[in-house]
Amino acid sequence: MARMRAVDAAVLILEKEGATQAFGLPGAAINPFYSAMRAHGGIRHVLARHVEAASHMAEGYTRAAAGNIGICIGTSGPAGTDMITGLYAASADSIPILCITGQAPVAKLHKEDFQAVDIASIAAPVSKWAVTVLEPAQVPG
Repeated sequence: MARMRAVDAAVLILEKEGATQAFGLPGAAINPFYSAMRAHGGIRHVLARHVEAASHMAEGYTRAAAGNIGICIGTSGPAGTDMITGLYAASADSIPILCITGQAPVAKLHKEDFQAVDIASIAAPVSKWAVTVLEPAQVPG
């Protein structure tokens, strides 16, 4: 059986669901996702100056036209926590957005490493669903 990386599965599902636009900032832990987006080619990307701005851009994109879904992308650690303001703003107005972050290796979580925060737990109060995906089978399809 052919194996697929979780990032390839995620990008493929986003494309099948009609996602065409993302906003974000590349970084070490999210670069495999960016690589998958480039390889698949169906999702355009706007480079933001800051991940919080990207989350607000995603909210604005969702609001701009019926059927849009704004996607915000950032790397691990502070980039994920920077998305929280945009997540809260979107949640407060019932505007759906999708925020995707990279993650430091699971073994580093809770070890005081700057980039290794449990972003799923931090995002849970301001999101409908927050999860850390460890393998392709966990990507909702």
